[in-house]
Amino acid sequence: MTEDDDDEEVTTYKYENRYKKVDFAASIGKIDLIKLLIKLGEKGTDSAINNAVQNGHLEVIEYLHSIGYKGKYCAINYAARRGHLEVLKYLHSIGYRETEQAINNAAENGHLEVLKYLHSIGYKGTDSAINNAAENGHLEVLKYLHSIGYKGTEQTIDYAAGRGHLEVLKYLHSIGYKGTDSAINNAVQNDHLKVLEYLHSIGYRETEQAINFAAGRGHLEVLKYLHSIGYKVTDWAFELAADNKQLEVLIYLHSIGYKGTDWAIEFALRKGYLKLLEYLH
Repeated sequence: MTEDDDDEEVTTYKYENRYKKVDFAASIGKIDLIKLLIKLGEKGTDSAINNAVQNGHLEVIEYLHSIGYKGKYCAINYAARRGHLEVLKYLHSIGYRETEQAINNAAENGHLEVLKYLHSIGYKGTDSAINNAAENGHLEVLKYLHSIGYKGTEQTIDYAAGRGHLEVLKYLHSIGYKGTDSAINNAVQNDHLKVLEYLHSIGYRETEQAINFAAGRGHLEVLKYLHSIGYKVTDWAFELAADNKQLEVLIYLHSIGYKGTDWAIEFALRKGYLKLLEYLH
C-alpha cells in the first residue's frame, strides 16, 4: 500500500466515523447514493435533514421526508442563515418552525428575500437583527428591517464603525441613530480612516484611547489624522508603539517632537530593538 493509499484510507475512516453514511451523503446532495445506502440497510440520524438543509439540497430533503426522516428543531434556522429560500418554504410547508434567531441570522448574512418571506409568515426577530445587518454592511437589509419597525441599539453605530461600513453609518445617522465612544475607538482599532473622518464630521469625539489604539496597531494615517485635529500623544501610545515594534509610528512621533518614555527605552533595550532606540530619545 502506498502513502497515498494510506492517506485516502485515513480520510475515509474519518468521514465514516464522523458521520453516518446517510448523513454524509445528504450533506453533499447525493440522492442516488442515499437510496443505495438505505437499500443496503444503512440508517441516518436527524442530522441527515439538517445537513441537506445547510447545503440547499431540496430534492434530498424531500426524499428523506418522504421516507420518514425528521430534522432537528434548528433546520429552519440553518436554511435562513444560508439563504436557501426554497428549502425554507418547503420546511415551513411540512411543519417546521423556528425561533427569533431565523430572522436574526438571515439579517446577519444579508438574505433579503429570506427576510421578506419570514416576515410574511409571521416571524419576528430581536434588536440583534438590525445590529447584525449593520455589523456586516447589509444596507438594503437594514433599510428593509427599519421599514417594518425593527430598531437597533446604541451599539448599532459602533458595530458598523468597527467594520468600516461608511454607507451604513450614513444611513443610520440619517434615521437618528447615535453611537457611543466605542464608535470612534472601533474605527481607529480597525484602521478605517474614512469612517473616522465621517464620525468626527458629525460630532463624534475620540477618547484618549483612540490615539493609543492607532499607535499600538501601527495605523499611521489614522494617527496623523488624529494629531491633525488636535489630539495629543500619550506616554502609553509611545509605549504601545515600542512594544509592538511599530517603527513607522515611532519615526512619525519623533518627527513631530515626541520623545519616548523611560519605560519604552528600557523595553527596547531589553528586547534588543536597537533600530527603535534612535526614535525613542
